Amino acid sequence: MMLRESARFGKGALLRHDGRHALKQGTNLREVWVVTDGRPGNEGPALALARALEPHGWAPAEIRRATPRPGPARLPALAWAAAPAREGGWPFSALEDRGAALARPWPELVISAGRRSAPVAAAMRRLSGGATRAVQILNPGMRLSAFDAVIVPRHDRLAGENVIETLGSLSRVTPELAAAEASLWSAALARLPEPRLAVLVGGPSRSARWSPTLTMRLVEALEQATAKGWGIMATLSRRSPLGLNLALRRAAPRAFIWDGAGANPYPGILGLATAALVTADSVNMASEAASAGVPVHVLGMDGLSPKLQRFHEQLARAGAAREWDGRLLTWEVEPLAQAEAAAAQLAQRLG
Repeated sequence: MMLRESARFGKGALLRHDGRHALKQGTNLREVWVVTDGRPGNEGPALALARALEPHGWAPAEIRRATPRPGPARLPALAWAAAPAREGGWPFSALEDRGAALARPWPELVISAGRRSAPVAAAMRRLSGGATRAVQILNPGMRLSAFDAVIVPRHDRLAGENVIETLGSLSRVTPELAAAEASLWSAALARLPEPRLAVLVGGPSRSARWSPTLTMRLVEALEQATAKGWGIMATLSRRSPLGLNLALRRAAPRAFIWDGAGANPYPGILGLATAALVTADSVNMASEAASAGVPVHVLGMDGLSPKLQRFHEQLARAGAAREWDGRLLTWEVEPLAQAEAAAAQLAQRLG
């Protein structure tokens, strides 16, 4: 990594398509913009949905950034939506580029993710008289009716007529993508024994606490896996505690541990993995591993928020994950494919 939640992809997975180019070639594909503040945790799911819409007649998405200026960035989305939208004015004037990247002509569909870009997408829909459809990923923090559809994980418990629920987060990881990325890393990681364990490590957050006991449990897990002949492929997060990298290297001296230096191995290591061990602090990490079709062992943490608890319970009921109990098990996993499922429902709604 550094694990930036959904943006942990090797360069082979980060190809960005130009929707206007496709349209200029005389196709009848419908134009799509992905409008976010550039945060990987928001942009990744939005691009995943856009890519999943392509088989339904939508063009490869263009990325348009809507980064708020420091002052307006501190306002809640509801405050952004309170003022009337005006071309050349609010909310575009609150962006760093004053809305230059969002100038007309607007596309048929805008996909936004996160609360910082939601008001802008809603404004484009309103000012276009509905000609530009707006789809929001994650709770917008404002009226749901300002969007044609709102796509949220089931554990958020957000209800509405235009809400599409998913199990976990939308991910561009698929078994095919993981396999393609694995081929790029197979030679570099050939020294590792098989079977192989992908270890995805997060860190403390507002929704989960990281205790010294958790560090000990993670170290013990790697020691046990190594003793049983498993090859270890681990990635760390920006949120990972200081010193954890060294502790893991001591526990598994032959392991491959990516700490942010050099090319990003993610999701290649998922394509090479027989199973995954994931800390419980991140919905995205567990979702991505399950999307690759890898059985997921979840290393529990103290102070998990109710939302995180619900998510892990739902993932376990789906047969994709089990709580780590010291045993390395493997089982068949049906890949989540939540971006594809959401895109199919959305395509029906948009007509």
